[in-house]
Amino acid sequence: MITDADGTYPEQKIGELLACVDDGAEMAVGARVGSEVHIPLVRRPAKAFLRRLASYLAGADIPDLNSGLRAIRRDLVMRYRPILPQGFSFTTTITLAALTNDHRVDYVTIDYAKRSGSSKIKPIRDTLGFTALIVRTVMYFNPLKVFYPLGAMLAVLLAGSLYYDVFVVSPPNLSDKSVFLFVGVVQVLSVGLLADLIEKRSRL
Repeated sequence: MITDADGTYPEQKIGELLACVDDGAEMAVGARVGSEVHIPLVRRPAKAFLRRLASYLAGADIPDLNSGLRAIRRDLVMRYRPILPQGFSFTTTITLAALTNDHRVDYVTIDYAKRSGSSKIKPIRDTLGFTALIVRTVMYFNPLKVFYPLGAMLAVLLAGSLYYDVFVVSPPNLSDKSVFLFVGVVQVLSVGLLADLIEKRSRL
């Protein structure tokens, strides 16, 4: 059982979280989506972006990505201990690791009170850091979730470039840009498939 010591989380919800774990969940998270949630406005856009990005990459709806109030089975933590970082990133990493590997994660709606003291979060630096962490963690377990969208984006650019080279330019001429985009598509998809094979083999 973990929580913060700044007075923000409702400890009276611990019983509900433990009940979820007793019922078979491997992790129960206090989702800060109640009627009284005091998160500074300056941090809300970044949190919403990170939550949507993580939900897409993990393939599951994540009401709260890094809530500090949660009950976790020890076996779940020990299984992923080699990749779990220190500090704030622990909750994000264990959430993504659990969801991308089909562990049962339950959410309990909670309120979030005003903080006692100052936050150590740096909005710009930590948002960039969390974005990199989310992408890296999902790539560790499901690399195609990252490489396929990137390859698709390059393929769209390639199609647009080829259309311009063939139908707009007179006489038609294959540009260096189209060649580079084609090579980029092939490389991204090749690396993605290789990463996926390595990930699948590591599970054997």
